[in-house]
Amino acid sequence: MTETPLRAIALNCTLKPSPAESSTQDLTDIVLDSLTQHGASNSTVRVVDLDIRPGVEADMGDGDQWPKGRQQILDSDILVFATPTWVGHLSSGIERRSPRSSASCDSLSCALMS
Repeated sequence: MTETPLRAIALNCTLKPSPAESSTQDLTDIVLDSLTQHGASNSTVRVVDLDIRPGVEADMGDGDQWPKGRQQILDSDILVFATPTWVGHLSSGIERRSPRSSASCDSLSCALMS
């Protein structure tokens, strides 16, 4: 029986849109490279590149790109949050994502997504 490799996804919550260089991306790459050495496949979502509509529903309608990002998280085994801190606070990139993910909690994903 072959084991299915673990899937990791990193939410890069830098404030710099692609393709700008980001120290948060550099740190994300180090973590994901380490996971790859242990057999995990991985991907990164740069949150600032998504049109995440404000609201408290899993899908806020036409043009909302959060449902795709949320599905990628649910399809993964490992979730990495990567965020810069600004004067001791998380970036607005991660703050915008937070109410959207906790609004659609179901079973175990609720604990992981809030």
